[in-house]
Formats: sequence, structure tokens, C-alpha cells
Amino acid sequence: MRKYDKPPLTYQEQIDLLSSRGLIIHDREKAEKFLASVNYYRFSAYCIPFEESRHKFRLNVYFEQVQKLYEFDRHLRFLIDEALEIIEIAVRSRIAYYLSHQYGAFVHEDASKFFRGFNHTEWISNVHKEAERSQETFIIHYKNTYERFPQLPLWIAVEIMSFGSLSKLFHNLMRKDQITIARHFGLHSSILASWLHTFVYIRNICAHHSRLWNRELAIAMKIPKAEKWKSVNFKRMASVIFAINMFLAGLQYGDHIKDCWRKEMEGLFSQDMPIDNFYVRMGGNVNLIDHPLWRES
Repeated sequence: MRKYDKPPLTYQEQIDLLSSRGLIIHDREKAEKFLASVNYYRFSAYCIPFEESRHKFRLNVYFEQVQKLYEFDRHLRFLIDEALEIIEIAVRSRIAYYLSHQYGAFVHEDASKFFRGFNHTEWISNVHKEAERSQETFIIHYKNTYERFPQLPLWIAVEIMSFGSLSKLFHNLMRKDQITIARHFGLHSSILASWLHTFVYIRNICAHHSRLWNRELAIAMKIPKAEKWKSVNFKRMASVIFAINMFLAGLQYGDHIKDCWRKEMEGLFSQDMPIDNFYVRMGGNVNLIDHPLWRES
């Protein structure tokens, strides 16, 4: 262990450092403006696939190539986040509709409706805190109109519940209720529980504008046993992309939204990326839009 003693570098010095490591920079002014907007440390993570050893670029690598990878990842993050919003809202809606019709408006307040090992007390306390923090007009109206606040009917509670809280709700429901809800989306209950957990993790990555490409997932998802899933690395982003695509395909509305999302994804993956094993690093053995999980959905 040693004390960190590296000084901050000016944008000009950052360009000089990249150049000294072998990165070809044709337009220094343009490169400096890009680093001023992105941050050198963030940019440096995208340099690694272009290096033959740490801090030594392969021959004939251009600044624009690294920038293209950065822009690819930024666009991918935007599209993934957009799709997860659609999925999250659909799951909120189905959970609220099914459980409230099956057991009543305040079913989520009843610990007996959940798996015995679930820490319901802690979970519902967090949901109540989310309600108390909320400044939504409908929450304020409810608080000023009805008794027992912050207890809310489930169809209201799901609207202020975090995605993480929603995932925990589903994960700890009784098995028969999990099965019924998952069947609505054409999924096995254990698959849906796993996917929601991973989706929460990916949504947080997107919220912090962190890298998705070439990331090993800390919370990997369970994948179906079907033959066409066997070539997919469940610890990489390909598994998430295929899961999202499959989930969207199963939704019973918004075909134009799904079609637009697929079209944008196909445009993104149609780019020529000058990186060895580009799609393997994402967890697929071919370009993702050529994989059966994409083409056959």
C-alpha cells in the first residue's frame, strides 16, 4: 500500500499522456473537448480493449475508435434503460391487479401472504418510508383524505415503490401467486424472480451512467433451459438483452414501442466495431441480432 500522489492533469496533458501510450490523435482540440465533457478516467476504461498491454495501445488505434466504443455503450445504456422502464411498469401493474383482486387492497401489509422467511417488517417499513418521502400529488391527497397513512392500497403503493422493493415483493410471494403472475408474462416463476433481480441491478448501472459493454454481471440472471440459450453467457450483457427482448415480445400491448426498440437495437448492433471478439465480450458467440433468441422472438 502506498499513498496516492498523482497530480491532476490538464486536458492538454491528458492528450499528451494518451499520445505517449500510442493512441493516434489527429484533432487535439476536438479530443480535448470530448474529454472535457466525459472525464478522462471514464474514457480510459474504454481504452483497455484497444491495448496490447496496460497503458500501451496496439498499432494504428485512433482516438475516434475509442470514442465510437464509448458512444456505442452510451446508446446501449439508453436503450436498455428505456426497455426496463416499460418492463417495470408492466410488472407493477400486473402485481397490483392480481394481488389486490385476489386478496384485497392492503394485501402487501399482511405478512401471511409472503414466504415465511421473508423479513416483511423491514420491507414494509421501507415501503412506508417511500410513501412518507413522496411529494406526488396523489400521495398528498391520500394522506389528507384517508386514515392509516402511510399504509396505501397496493395499486397506489406500487407507484411509489422502488424497483428493488417491487422485485423483493415478487421474490417473496407464495409460490402459487408467483406462478400465476409469471404465467401472464409467459415465464417460469423462478426465471421472472431472477430476471427482476438482475434488471434492478442493471437499472442502477444505467442510473449511474456506468459501462455495460464488456461488463461481468455481479448479479447474473438465471436463463431458461431451452437449447438456444446454451450459447449465451449468463454473466454478460447478452443474457440481459435477450431477456429484455423476450419479455417485451410477451407484453400484450405497445407493438409500435417494441418494434421501435428492436429497430434501434438492430441499428446499434449493425455498426462495425474494430474490436476483437466484440460480441463474445458481451456474452454471445455471434452478433446478437443474428442469434436465434433475437431473430425468433
